Amino acid sequence: MEQYRIVLGIEIGRDFLRSAEVENRDGKFFLSRVAERKLETLEVEELVQVLSLLINEETILSRIASVAIDTTITERDTVEVDADLRPEEISGFLKAEISFHNNFSENEYRPAYEVVKTSREGYKEIFYAAINKPLLNSLRNACTRCGLDLQFIDLDHSCSETTINKLEQSVKNYVLVTVKSHQVEASFCKDGERNVYKYINYSGEPFYFVTKIVQDLESETNEYAEKIFVAGTTADVFLVDLLQKSVDKRYELLVPTQSLLLSPVASTNNKLKTVPHHFSPAIGAALK
Repeated sequence: MEQYRIVLGIEIGRDFLRSAEVENRDGKFFLSRVAERKLETLEVEELVQVLSLLINEETILSRIASVAIDTTITERDTVEVDADLRPEEISGFLKAEISFHNNFSENEYRPAYEVVKTSREGYKEIFYAAINKPLLNSLRNACTRCGLDLQFIDLDHSCSETTINKLEQSVKNYVLVTVKSHQVEASFCKDGERNVYKYINYSGEPFYFVTKIVQDLESETNEYAEKIFVAGTTADVFLVDLLQKSVDKRYELLVPTQSLLLSPVASTNNKLKTVPHHFSPAIGAALK
């Protein structure tokens, strides 16, 4: 039986909302439309207003949604814990860790975690992310009020990994670098799974910090990436060209539209033409 599924991927940042509606037609992915709107706040009424207008103006058909959240409005890091800790003990440790470093109640954030593949003997290396509970509630309430069934909430960087895993399946080992204002984050992925994640806060130009974080990842994993994908709102063609000419030809801008079928509406979208990498988290969220 032919499978058909249509999902609205939504990326939430501090002051923007991006969307990508993706249809799965029996394993072939079809991008029907993308959009971008400004957000004044992350309060539920603002989210409802912007999301409902977007759904109506863009004629969104999907009633299923997945959300990618900008990592800069979350708490996340990589820490080591004792290998014998049970899941509930790890969750308790992470709540205390987040509370200690940020001077607020551990009950304000909800953490999720995964074990990093490069954990050393006797220890688990944990990559965790924690999202503010009021923001989670606002997202859920906004989706419900807009008639959307919210299925997944993940980080924008992780959703860009999904974009690569789904659309670039021939690439087995890669580094994904997400470049944002004053922050570079990167992960080394092998066979579709994240082995290491790191981020660096920076000032000035990101070129040096991109090359450093990639070198650190390859050194730590003792692996060589086939490709180094660059995404993020501060990334652009100029940066990637500079990286290719000065450092390594493996660098390339993450352009998900190269592996997607596009509707006439999507193919004429000016934003998608000029900055396609900006939509990789929303597309990845829809592909989950």
